[in-house]
Amino acid sequence: MSAVGAVAGLTLAAASPAAAASYSFQPTWPSWGQIILVKEDGYGQVGFAEWRQDPGSGNPGDALRVYDQEPDGYGIEAHLSDGRKATTRGHNSPYQSPWTTGDLPEDHTYYLWVCVVKGSYSNCSQKFAVSS
Repeated sequence: MSAVGAVAGLTLAAASPAAAASYSFQPTWPSWGQIILVKEDGYGQVGFAEWRQDPGSGNPGDALRVYDQEPDGYGIEAHLSDGRKATTRGHNSPYQSPWTTGDLPEDHTYYLWVCVVKGSYSNCSQKFAVSS
């Protein structure tokens, strides 16, 4: 009986956010803004955050959105240092958030960071400089 209890305890511990996978964040800089890829170590890409400094191709400028492509129970959130946030919390994957917009003064530097979230758990990237 104690071996069964130990195995059950290990299963519960593995499911807790503290035992969550390890994530990495890879920035890319297309001409229209910035994308930060979210990768689960040993698995691959699970989502991304997108910053568009200028409008184009039907998309707004000074805009932020996130995409969660894996139905793993975790969400993707992106934060801009002006206070705006885009999130997939509360939505089933795959899900792309709507654009979070608001006009910003041109040629100013802001900071963008991306987090993998679930409940009170969050694993966030460093802050990346983006331009308006």
